[in-house]
Amino acid sequence: MEKLARLVSSGQGSQKGPHGLRHHSCSVVGPFAVLFGGETLTRARDTICNDLYIYDTRTSPPLWFHFPCADRGMKRMGHRTCLWNDQLYLVGGFGEDGRTASPQVCILDFLI
Repeated sequence: MEKLARLVSSGQGSQKGPHGLRHHSCSVVGPFAVLFGGETLTRARDTICNDLYIYDTRTSPPLWFHFPCADRGMKRMGHRTCLWNDQLYLVGGFGEDGRTASPQVCILDFLI
């Protein structure tokens, strides 16, 4: 939770959350909802994303924070994230092309 709190304190929050996103993952970490990846329906190309969204419920009204990821290898849809021993893991799903299965398990520590 400390890492997420530090990350959102460095960003600019908005009341507008991600729109047109499906097949993403969501993990609840204390007062934060952490969304990662998925397929965006708002673009005609490059629809698989590797963006991190954090919903911070500590404020009123709650705020969304968006953190793009530059590593194209982290693009996923249909995957899962899970919190285990204070680490956020990215498991499975389909990669950048939306068709090739991604068997690797990654730690999203570089994001948070």
